[in-house]
Amino acid sequence: MIKQDFYIANLIARYLSEEITPEETIKLTTWREESTAHEILFKKICDEENQKQHFRQKTAFNPSFGWKEVEKRIKRNNNRSRYIKIVSYAAIILLPVLFVSISMKFTSPVSLSDKQFIAQSILPGESKAILTLENGQTIHINKETESLLEKIDGARVHMDSTMLNYQVTSKTAKKNKPVYNKVETPRGGEYALLLSDGTKVHLNAMTSLRFPVTFDNGPRKVELEGEAYFEVCKTGQPFIVCTQGMQVEVLGTTFNISAYPQEEYQTTLVNGSVKVNTETGESCILKPSQQATISLGNSSIQIRMVDAGFYTSWIKGKIHFKDQRLEDIMKILSRWYDMEVIFANEKIKDLRFGCNVDRYSEITPFVRLLEETQKVHVKVNNKTITFYN
Repeated sequence: MIKQDFYIANLIARYLSEEITPEETIKLTTWREESTAHEILFKKICDEENQKQHFRQKTAFNPSFGWKEVEKRIKRNNNRSRYIKIVSYAAIILLPVLFVSISMKFTSPVSLSDKQFIAQSILPGESKAILTLENGQTIHINKETESLLEKIDGARVHMDSTMLNYQVTSKTAKKNKPVYNKVETPRGGEYALLLSDGTKVHLNAMTSLRFPVTFDNGPRKVELEGEAYFEVCKTGQPFIVCTQGMQVEVLGTTFNISAYPQEEYQTTLVNGSVKVNTETGESCILKPSQQATISLGNSSIQIRMVDAGFYTSWIKGKIHFKDQRLEDIMKILSRWYDMEVIFANEKIKDLRFGCNVDRYSEITPFVRLLEETQKVHVKVNNKTITFYN
């Protein structure tokens, strides 16, 4: 464990001294992505003010004393100055790395309960949804739901605690109006469904999807509010996702749409191609790793290159944030953890953080690490989190 801490400290030191190699960058990135604790610690160490503070502390000591044995091992050659530069950074980095590792390993539950922000655990969301049939009947689905089969308007529906599976059983007489169902996930909920054409849809918290039980020979249209990850089955018919003010059209592809009310709309393409249309007639075609955004109060489309995995990590149990406002981070987390968030003042909302959150862990470790940054204090009362200076 200690050997690993020294190794990571050295990687961060090489990163700060701009001496890190591409191979070491990959190893450092892997370590950062292992947990929220690693990422927040990395950000804290790299914070400019934090570095200045540690450099001021460092000058109060004789550096040759602490690193005497290390310097004996360093060969005096043309690269000596580069090594000393790295060692200077490592001296600053090693203490917080070891401190966090040891304190997280040995701190007892009793001592944690004394901290103001560990008043009560806030647990992550789970698979649960509400299915609304054409006739208005509702079926609540949760982890207690037993697997069952129902026949609905020409489709056999297999239902369990994690997924709805619509399978066409027979050709039915053509109807003037398609029969629609709707699946809604509440705060702290997620769910998946397999549409009758073979398209798989993952629904994030506070999301609704309205869709026909069976598709006819025309375009396949569904209506979305919230966030969903689509794996569209190629059938030769266009697949269209309709949201408020935007339509996304595909033939067969994988993409993510975030379309929560009063938030920026985002369409992120993983593979294939999609066409994004706005209600004002503007349109664009996306290539893999491109994202189309529509901001509040502005119907024009902005396109940018992104790491698609960053925006789709939620379906793999991770939630990634990169230099984002605390208010935006907590807005996303509050939907999943079904909690309320209060900011003591407006300035706190604009504090920026980057971190990786384990989607299926309780919120306590994340909150504790926010405290460790010393940028904000946190208080937890039942399912309400308050941030203050």
